[in-house]
Amino acid sequence: MKADKDTPMVFTAVTDPKAAGLVANPNHPEANATGVTDMTDIKGQLEYLKQLFPKTKTVGLLYNAAEQNSVVQIKTATKAAKQLGLKVAKATVASTNDVQSATETLAGKSDAMYLVTDNTVAAAMPTVGKLSLSKHVPVVCAASTMVEDGGVATKGISYKELGKQTARMAIKILKGKKVADLPVEKPAKTTVVKNEKMMKAFGLTDADVEK
Repeated sequence: MKADKDTPMVFTAVTDPKAAGLVANPNHPEANATGVTDMTDIKGQLEYLKQLFPKTKTVGLLYNAAEQNSVVQIKTATKAAKQLGLKVAKATVASTNDVQSATETLAGKSDAMYLVTDNTVAAAMPTVGKLSLSKHVPVVCAASTMVEDGGVATKGISYKELGKQTARMAIKILKGKKVADLPVEKPAKTTVVKNEKMMKAFGLTDADVEK
């Protein structure tokens, strides 16, 4: 944006475009950028976690504190968890190399873990999944790909669908729409995504996750 103030720009999967400095008003983009956020219904996902694992008293949050998107989500998750009567345990990582030890520590303090759309954690989800099984601490994730790589289930976003949604905004601009007339959009679709292997390990059925 700093290098080119003339060419319209469409972003995707930015959790908080305002905090990232892309827009001052998401409803009326005043600069030359608009797009789609990947901010999910975090409170709704924590309610889903409680539905799946009603004995949960402490939820673990794992994230990279250097990722602005993650920090925004963790603040929201912490507030929502407290509103739902859950205690919160947190662990941070600086790189994928830290994920194993941080997950082991967090699993020892948590009844279940909730993972936001953090790039570092997402890249190491197979490791998180293995520890989830060995420590018998279930993981509910914000994104479908993270579930597929080691989570149990989610009512979350599909990045494939998010990409399509973003492309439709780009097409509108190519057809003459001004960026200022295209408010930043939230994910249009959320879906139930499940990991059959992890569901079986934690005693869940299709009926349990699709309520």
